[in-house]
Amino acid sequence: MTKTEIALRFVRFSQWVQSLESLSEEEWLKPLKPGKWSVAEIIAHLTYWDRYFLKERYPRMKAGARLPRSIDVDVMNQRASLYAKSGVAKEELIKEFLETRDLIVKAINARSEEEMDMVFYNRGHKETLRDYLINLCEHDRHHKQQIDDFLNQQWEVEKMN
Repeated sequence: MTKTEIALRFVRFSQWVQSLESLSEEEWLKPLKPGKWSVAEIIAHLTYWDRYFLKERYPRMKAGARLPRSIDVDVMNQRASLYAKSGVAKEELIKEFLETRDLIVKAINARSEEEMDMVFYNRGHKETLRDYLINLCEHDRHHKQQIDDFLNQQWEVEKMN
């Protein structure tokens, strides 16, 4: 996948997230399933990890670099969840997500195709920025599928009533 194709995936995902502004507060804040996150928590989760990527990971992803250990995943996810439940407005949370994603697209565009394929080491494993970003796209796809399934289920229930 070229860097242009990766950037386009990020842009398209941002457009989809923006469409979530049309959700009701109930749809936005209701857990997707018992014991699972809400749409708001998922968007906060993505935003928190995007910020971490931009601040802590992306600048270090250079040829031969050895990335430091990542922060505690559970702690980061808990912070994102608490933020989503703090009363932050849906529009504000989506705006924060979109601004952060725009910075990622700019960061992608700032690297050459050659830089996208320079090998660095993440937890002792060889990786490239291209691989890392493709994995982020897959992570987005996973959460989009969860949200789409939830919303389709909600709309099916509405049709039955």
